[in-house]
Amino acid sequence: MAENVSMEQSIYQLLNDVNRNYFTSNRQLNKQSMLYQTIEEVQGKGWFNDLELQEIENYSLATATLKPATLTKSGINKLTELKKIYGKEETK
Repeated sequence: MAENVSMEQSIYQLLNDVNRNYFTSNRQLNKQSMLYQTIEEVQGKGWFNDLELQEIENYSLATATLKPATLTKSGINKLTELKKIYGKEETK
């Protein structure tokens, strides 16, 4: 069953996934998806290197560049901050 997550939780998960090199390829995303909205939200925050969204013209899809993405020092700091809040859930 799907679970509603906050934008902050989704940002934490994206930071965590990029940090552990979870993504083995780029992804095509529906613009309504939480991952698309999360990447859109973090654009320009300075937390990621090589994380991009490219919209596909005339479709409600975009390509997310995830495989080469890495965290900046600021991104590592943000991950550490959010891990204090959401990292506890991983130990359940």
